[in-house]
Amino acid sequence: MASIPDPKAIEEAYLASAYSGVLCSMPRTVGNGDPIVYGSLHKSELMKLYTQYFVQKGKPARELYDLIKVSAGGKCPLCGGVGSVRTLDHYLPKSTFPLYSVMPANLVPCCRDCNTDKLDGFSESPDKQALHPYFDDSKFFTEKWIEAKVVPGLPPVIEYYVSAPENWSERDKSRVSCHFKYYRLASKFSVEAAADIPETIHVRRTIMSSISPYDFSMYLFEKGQTPALPINNWRRVMFSALAMDPWFCENLFDEI
Repeated sequence: MASIPDPKAIEEAYLASAYSGVLCSMPRTVGNGDPIVYGSLHKSELMKLYTQYFVQKGKPARELYDLIKVSAGGKCPLCGGVGSVRTLDHYLPKSTFPLYSVMPANLVPCCRDCNTDKLDGFSESPDKQALHPYFDDSKFFTEKWIEAKVVPGLPPVIEYYVSAPENWSERDKSRVSCHFKYYRLASKFSVEAAADIPETIHVRRTIMSSISPYDFSMYLFEKGQTPALPINNWRRVMFSALAMDPWFCENLFDEI
């Protein structure tokens, strides 16, 4: 297979677009058959770079593949750590952007669900791009844009939704909404909350049954402020929602 001419220039162009949030503007490979993508390289050759020389155990590049996988500490950055890292996701899908099939900057450690949810589509509009955990502005990871509400019931249900800060641009608001939708975070977070909330209800029914609704609310509020979890983590958001809900804080759950 022919070598990739000037790979440094390709990477520099990718990084410039990544930091600007416009990776959707990178050149796509379209058309039927096996088109030439760059220089004399065909799409099939670039696709094989990943499947036959990067992923396969025993190949020299497999070491780099494994290093990228462990860089996330085992927690998928696309769904906020709900899933465990099992594979690498091509932020720009290799079927449409084969030129970046083995570029480390384009490879994100992720869980199998997130890798499957995304499929091969990628928006052509900057405001529809999912978040890139390597390059996007820090505000996406340090400011709260996921909220939740309590749906009364026995047991209660936690519903998650997007509520981006008012001072964000319309493009940034759209991007987090799209990321939330692409990776089905509402469903994934609610499932996690459903498994976790019985413990909090048990605490309320037993060792905290005698405290006031206000004091119980303060207890939940403190649990929602833990710096050990990212600000948009499902559990941190859940406790904040529970703390602000009068029905939950006043309920002793005697009927459960």
